[in-house]
Amino acid sequence: MDIANYFSWINSYVKDKIIEWSSVTGWEYKDNWQTIFLVLLFSSSLIGIIFIFLIKKWKTKVLPEVKKLVGVGQSRPRFRKRDKVLFYGRKMLRKMRSISGQVKQGKKRKLVLKFANRILRLKKDSERPLTINTLEPPAEYLQEEQKEDQRVPPDAFYMLQSIRVFGHFEKPIFLKLCKHTDILNLPAGAYLFKVGDPDENVYVVQNGKVSVFVTSADGSTISLKVVKTGDSVTSLLSFTDVLTGHPHPYKTVSAKAVEDSTVVRLPMAAFQEVFTEYPDSFIRIMQVIMVRLQRVTFTALHQYLGLTSELIKPPTDSTIKGVSMKKGIENLDSEVLRKLATEAFVRELGLEDSSLLDGNIDIRTVPPNTHLMRDDAHKDIALLYLLGGLLNVSQNSAEEEDEVHMFTAHPGEVVGGLAVLTGEPSFFSIRTKTAACVAMISKTTIYNILREKPEVVLHIAHTVVRRLSPFVRQVDFALDWVFLESGRAVYRQGDESDCTYIVLSGRLRSVITHSNGKKELVGEYGKGDLVGIVEMVTQSPRSTTVIAVRDSELAKLPEGLFNAIKLRFPTVVTRLINLLGHRIIGSWQNPTSGLGKVDSRSAHNNFSTVAIVPVSDDLPLSAFTYELYHSLTAIGLTKRLTSDIVRKELGLSAMDASQEYRLTSWLAQQEDAHRICLYQCDHGVTPWTQRCLRQADCVLIVALGFKEPTIGKIELEIERLSIRTQKELVLLHKEGVERPNNTIEWLNMRQWISSHHHILCSKRMFSRRSQFRVNELYAKVLMSDPNIHSDFARLGRWLTGTSIGLVLGGGGAKGASHVGILKALEEAGIPIDMVGGVSIGAFIGALWCMHRDTATVTQKAREWSKKMNQWWTLLFDLTYPVTSMFTGRAFNRTIQGTFGETRIEDLWVPYFTLSTDITTSAMRVHRHGVLWRYVRASMSLSGYMPPLCDPVDGHLLLDGGYVNNLPGTITIVHYTITALPVLLYESWLLYLDVS
Repeated sequence: MDIANYFSWINSYVKDKIIEWSSVTGWEYKDNWQTIFLVLLFSSSLIGIIFIFLIKKWKTKVLPEVKKLVGVGQSRPRFRKRDKVLFYGRKMLRKMRSISGQVKQGKKRKLVLKFANRILRLKKDSERPLTINTLEPPAEYLQEEQKEDQRVPPDAFYMLQSIRVFGHFEKPIFLKLCKHTDILNLPAGAYLFKVGDPDENVYVVQNGKVSVFVTSADGSTISLKVVKTGDSVTSLLSFTDVLTGHPHPYKTVSAKAVEDSTVVRLPMAAFQEVFTEYPDSFIRIMQVIMVRLQRVTFTALHQYLGLTSELIKPPTDSTIKGVSMKKGIENLDSEVLRKLATEAFVRELGLEDSSLLDGNIDIRTVPPNTHLMRDDAHKDIALLYLLGGLLNVSQNSAEEEDEVHMFTAHPGEVVGGLAVLTGEPSFFSIRTKTAACVAMISKTTIYNILREKPEVVLHIAHTVVRRLSPFVRQVDFALDWVFLESGRAVYRQGDESDCTYIVLSGRLRSVITHSNGKKELVGEYGKGDLVGIVEMVTQSPRSTTVIAVRDSELAKLPEGLFNAIKLRFPTVVTRLINLLGHRIIGSWQNPTSGLGKVDSRSAHNNFSTVAIVPVSDDLPLSAFTYELYHSLTAIGLTKRLTSDIVRKELGLSAMDASQEYRLTSWLAQQEDAHRICLYQCDHGVTPWTQRCLRQADCVLIVALGFKEPTIGKIELEIERLSIRTQKELVLLHKEGVERPNNTIEWLNMRQWISSHHHILCSKRMFSRRSQFRVNELYAKVLMSDPNIHSDFARLGRWLTGTSIGLVLGGGGAKGASHVGILKALEEAGIPIDMVGGVSIGAFIGALWCMHRDTATVTQKAREWSKKMNQWWTLLFDLTYPVTSMFTGRAFNRTIQGTFGETRIEDLWVPYFTLSTDITTSAMRVHRHGVLWRYVRASMSLSGYMPPLCDPVDGHLLLDGGYVNNLPGTITIVHYTITALPVLLYESWLLYLDVS
């Protein structure tokens, strides 16, 4: 009842209040309705929360059985958090499997991922930018090849190596020579030979050490070299004297055993017996001796040490007296002169009669100061006999503009024999000192005579040897000859520096091994280069390991020889200091540290042989080789070699195994006579193709860039035959192509490519013609001057190390003047083969490499500048300045809008840019990747723009101007010989011509 009374009271109370509230005016109700609404809302929310809590509490009520299972309220362990995670995780997986077969599966997941992609800007794997797979060469590229020892007796092996100084011998000749050998056992201190003994043997040290030294006039001795196991003691000049019938005893040179030694002796007279049976070998050996005399003795002593007249014997009294005997020669008629010249040549050449000379002697009367032959020239090479007057024989000096006089030729003397026998450019310049009468026999006539009378080569060689000074003979004894197979080491890092080397043929690569075991390419050496001179002069251990890229031939100059020369000719010290100074300055200007990857290479490519390999059968290979040949003719003498040309010159059996030496010798002659030889491979793996790959200093892999990327069938042979040879990818494009694409796919399909080149080809290359029609077409094309601005000319300059690079520095808004630089170079006709840039220079340089048209570059640069001047864009790009003042989004959009998704690999002209890696505090050189990203990185001024995150390694990149605002040295090291850096400073431009 109490409850009923209570509810009755509440009911009457509420009615009274309602009547009371209803009496309130409308104005007061409007004042309180908001408060009432808020109270009701709060009350309903509170009631709802309490209701939900009670429901969940009821649902999570734990039964006593469950409490007993998990140990609640007992001493057993509780249900740990990690176990809960595992439990609920498995439970969730069971539920996922149960709905996997339902319709519209993963709809929520797709919505979530779509939302995440919009927020985080994620990309599918197929949409992410490609990255180049291989930035470093294979291990074999920089590593010495370990080969098994030769299974040949030591005495025979060392003898084989030593007599190769005279050229390559066939097996029958070698076996005949070995029959004449005998073995000498020398105790320590015993003489092998001494002054006064006959100089008529070749010695090879089989075991022990032998010292070769020179005895001076005052009785003192100077060591020339220490001959170790496998080395030889011989003189090419003494060998020539014995064969020509003018042997001499040892005059100043002696040899003594340093320790108990075993020496193999081969008499030089044994060669005479062999040559009567094999006359062709006779001529080849004399040519080899003359070539090495010119390349090594003269090149080393003259070009590197600055010696000239010291190489020639001073004239004797008998020679000078001969002048008066010929004074009346100018009064004789032409028939008498021709008869005198014929008699003289018959006597000098050792001929029995004049039948081979009839009609082949040219008599010339020459005024004073007229050049008959110039050094380093192939033209006008002939054998000269001076009938009257005087001739000046001189040589260009490396330090002086004027020629250095070497000797004067008098009437009755023969000159020009060295150039005739070697087939190389003349080492001397021959000029008339007075009015002279000269009899001449052309080089072609001499070769015809040699075919009939091979022994004539001895008489011509004697005219050369008898002029050489005794000093040259001492040098000849000190020289050694080294023959290396591909992959063999010349010397290794840390070895003793007791000699230097001259490259006669082949190619060498210098590699440094860092403390962490990583190998880095330092440089490469070609024909005529001097290797290891710095370490020998400074007496420091070898700083690098030098290996043979292909089969190579070297001349070894020992340290003792240099010491002897310095004592006798002190001026050589000045020349060596000059040489070392240039090397040191070069190392300062071309630092190898911080250049990025191991692909840094010598600026001077000096390739002698280039193999051209087609990727597909439909590639116009002959047309490509003709176009490249046409461009190279503007740089130097060039030879195009194909299998058809070789068979035409040497016969249809030129590729047979029996003709191996003949083919090798002929190819070596072509390499010597030309600056560069182009070896055009066949479309299949033929013996000629294999020969091309073995001979090449560089391999050009040529493909059609507008077709799908593929690998050619010949490329598999490259890895087997020339794994250490530098390989370049050349992509051909038809006219009308805006820019290349898919370059990275071409690169990623191959194990290692040093670099790549895009070539825009004319329509005539792709026209379908027979080989005869192609030859006929390019016979006309070759008559015109090549276009130095074409892509073929750019490739030719790169192969010969004569490229021109342009480097654009930073400077902010003043970088607009870089466009004017491009216009000025275009008006001056200067080609641009490579572009590098920093900051604003990176932007302008990338535009030019992309379009190669100054009008387009100007338009694009103007449009971008206008976008950068929009103040409202910068205003909306402002952010809280924790890292930078701007977010960088607007800046990114302007650069990306200019370049799109173009990659650096797809630019027409080789390009690089520079940035500062603030993650590692180092300089970064970028040659691969999406163009706009690395241009943006190089333009990211600290404090204004945030650093760019490199998508490759996650490093943060800033403006490259902080580490190198004008990277001209990088251009020289990686690409060119000549660089044109442009630096912006204040309101003027600074031009630097670095060469």
